[in-house]
Amino acid sequence: MSISETLETRLSLAGKTAVVTGAASGIGLATARLFSQLGAQTVLLDRDPDKLKSGTNACTGQPGHALGFEVDLGNAAAIENCFQQINNKCGGIDILVNSAAMNVSGPSVDYDLATWQQVIDVNLTGLFLACRLSARSMIERKVGGSIVNVASVGGLSANITGRANANPSYRATKGAVVNLTRALAVEWASQNIRVNAVAPGYVRTPMISRLTDDPAREAATVEKIPLGRLAEPEEIGWVIAFLAGEGASMVTGQILPVDGGLLA
Repeated sequence: MSISETLETRLSLAGKTAVVTGAASGIGLATARLFSQLGAQTVLLDRDPDKLKSGTNACTGQPGHALGFEVDLGNAAAIENCFQQINNKCGGIDILVNSAAMNVSGPSVDYDLATWQQVIDVNLTGLFLACRLSARSMIERKVGGSIVNVASVGGLSANITGRANANPSYRATKGAVVNLTRALAVEWASQNIRVNAVAPGYVRTPMISRLTDDPAREAATVEKIPLGRLAEPEEIGWVIAFLAGEGASMVTGQILPVDGGLLA
């Protein structure tokens, strides 16, 4: 087999249906665009209809077909309905990327419980439901599959952003995603479903605009990163694409930091 044929086999996602949550911006959009370039029929999920339309349009002209579904990942019934529509329209799910997330900072002693619950619903419960519904599709069709969750270095280290950034709900949910990823990987291994996670560090997305809008704060943040810069969303997308594809066929239950050496 030639090098080009080997790369095609290991990197191509042709013939696969890939669902990406939080796909209208940031890491989710970068991943959806890359999946579409690699030939996957890519389903973009997001709650913002305008950005979702723009994101879906950004995937046009690529080898893989793209379509979008508006859904609130904090609404269990809406998630169930959305995944049923995906199965009906696409014939099943082969790859899932859980990129949708909420990040609301605030001191724990005063943290609003309604906000706490909303973050739990989106970052953890919504992610679990998407995993479960995708796994059902994979198991029923006996095809196996790959799930990649977007965790965070904040789920691996509580002190990663320092004491000045109180963020109990985000860190709690991302820590839960880390161990849920491991648990599902073990549970579904016999069904040939691989479950992994990436743990990004600082990525140039709207989620950290409070840093990137302030040159002094961005410079102070970059100073902590051994590689000396913020990550771009596409750099996380490439790692997700590796974990989703056949090049990672023996990788499951792993949490891969993509942080420029921040945790080193």
